[in-house]
Amino acid sequence: MVLFIQAIVCVALVIVVGSRLSRNADVLAEKTGLGRTWVGAILLAGATSLPELATGISAVTVFDAPNLAVGGILGSCLFNLLILAILDIFTGPEPLLRQAQTSHGLAAGLGCVMLGVASLGILLSAQQTPLTLGWIGLPSLALLLLYGISARLIAQFELRRREDILEQESEIFQYRHISSNRAYLTFVLLAAAIVVLGIWLAALGDQIAAVTGLGQSFVGALLLAAATSLPEVVASLAAIRLNAVDLAVSNIFGSNLFNLAILGIYDLAYVRGNLLSNINHSVHLLTAIVAIIMTQVALVGLLYRAARRTRLYLTWDGIAIIALYLGGMYINYRG
Repeated sequence: MVLFIQAIVCVALVIVVGSRLSRNADVLAEKTGLGRTWVGAILLAGATSLPELATGISAVTVFDAPNLAVGGILGSCLFNLLILAILDIFTGPEPLLRQAQTSHGLAAGLGCVMLGVASLGILLSAQQTPLTLGWIGLPSLALLLLYGISARLIAQFELRRREDILEQESEIFQYRHISSNRAYLTFVLLAAAIVVLGIWLAALGDQIAAVTGLGQSFVGALLLAAATSLPEVVASLAAIRLNAVDLAVSNIFGSNLFNLAILGIYDLAYVRGNLLSNINHSVHLLTAIVAIIMTQVALVGLLYRAARRTRLYLTWDGIAIIALYLGGMYINYRG
């Protein structure tokens, strides 16, 4: 009963803080002049993904549970993409991906590249031919480098289309009464709060996992991923309420970019050896492949822009994403 009450309180606080964080990110989109796509993909995504970083480092350094850490990251990538289908329900008669800018395809494509690199690292480790520099895998270093490149590419792309952003986002000057210093300070404080709450929620999920006795790969991909991804859900739903669809969509794709960079950080922190050599290769490789397919489905829906809702009040790409997520969870459970 005490565990249940703690979970309710924690979720309620995440909802409050996540909503304020999303609104503050919208303020920063105006103050920086970079628009909602870059702020959502880098700043908001980074802040809402910090719980994964903290819980995963604890898993690999304190508990020596690399399967839990890697499963949490890859499962979070799946769960983040599932959020796209969830958000589609709340966007009114017009489908979510039809409302979003096609420029999100850049972040989605870069996410597929990083997922491919992670998959290659897992495959090489499974064949006992890992590429390493000391204890660190070269694929992990490549993920960190790719994230830096991705952030720069997205920023440059958004700067080139800055005039279009100013024209299309009619509410871009609605926060003139808020100073830049206040906006940055508020964002930092809210990000710190969401990290603390995310770690607390993940710890509660770990206690639930201990009671159920499920495997680390499945628990990481389902319970831990869902717990640490709750800030993304709340922030994205808050962005939808602000009529900031681009902020919500970029938060999803950006969170996956940041998650994969975190995978590289885990490898740095796991000094007992190469991280990817100490995991369940088949399960995590299949999870990564499912994440790639889900991202591609979302990318097709974003670029084709001809989706219509079915009788289930979802688009066909949304239904496909849900089906792929359930398939990925089944793979983890059987693994």
